[in-house]
Amino acid sequence: MSRETWKKVFSTIPDVELVELVDFWSIQVKGFRQINQENIKHARAMVIAEALKPRNLKMIKAYYTINDDEADEPADKGEEITLDALIEIYEEGKELHLILGGLYASEEEKFEKLALELEETLLEKYNVDDLSSLVDRQEKEKEETSPEKAEFVSQSEWEKKWNKSEDKNKDLRAKIAEWEKKYSQLKQQSKEEKQSALSEKLKLQQELGTERAQHRETVENNKKTAEENEALKEEVAKLKGEISRLNAMLLHQQQEVAATTAKVEEKQSTATDQKEIVLVGDPKNKLTENSAKHSFHVLELKDVPKALESDLLETCDEVWMMTYLVPPQMRRKIKRTVQKNIKEFSDFPTMKRYIEKG
Repeated sequence: MSRETWKKVFSTIPDVELVELVDFWSIQVKGFRQINQENIKHARAMVIAEALKPRNLKMIKAYYTINDDEADEPADKGEEITLDALIEIYEEGKELHLILGGLYASEEEKFEKLALELEETLLEKYNVDDLSSLVDRQEKEKEETSPEKAEFVSQSEWEKKWNKSEDKNKDLRAKIAEWEKKYSQLKQQSKEEKQSALSEKLKLQQELGTERAQHRETVENNKKTAEENEALKEEVAKLKGEISRLNAMLLHQQQEVAATTAKVEEKQSTATDQKEIVLVGDPKNKLTENSAKHSFHVLELKDVPKALESDLLETCDEVWMMTYLVPPQMRRKIKRTVQKNIKEFSDFPTMKRYIEKG
């Protein structure tokens, strides 16, 4: 499925839920230590660009596959998923990105066609130009719901979905690790194993690679495919428990490494004597030369274009702006160009108090 298709799906994720998914998908955005409700609107485009990268998109497709509960149920009962059924679950409150994501993640032509029909129907029914406008409609309906009822239902449903997603995510990661390991072993052993007897087995870690090689050889040469597949499934079932345990250990170790890294970064930040500040707009005051905790690089308005072309505004610790000295058009240009938070001061006394507070 094309990147443009997934970009369209991501546009239907509400800001509140996107913040949760960024954390759940472990997506890192350059220039942001953490994505939260305060910065999601500014960071949204960069979050989606990061999610569209192949290494993240593979995992996200799998996430939509295992979370597509409503779309899967009719198929499990032998019934076809219909456009009317999809519209019904959407209007009952199911997030649009979960419905579309589940359909596109299947990578089946009939589900892709159904997803396109659903998009066209919703755009026409609610008289909007793009799918992202439907998010505002859902948000408005949620706001009109009784606050106490909405809070109870939202929290309850989210906890259920979160717990269910956690369980499924563990299984998914175990399966991904399992098949990547099998594929790696197969590439290494296939030349040797082709000439070996089918009854020859290696030890536990080698058995996955052996069975995979035997399965491929059997598909090409005889009718024993089903029998070999069953044997492989039995061996995979025996290893699931051990793989889950190792996965949990790996997650714990990753959390410890992340905590240690955070502490190191905190120590490094506190060890710096002065912050390097680029100050846009010269307040003409000696404080910018004598601050003990800040080293100021004052930019006159005429020097701003040249600074934007260089890496000066990106390599400093912080960017401050005296809004009463900088025209609105230039302030907007700086905000669009600089990939970090910018502190703005409406007058010099405000900046002075901020510096004195430390």
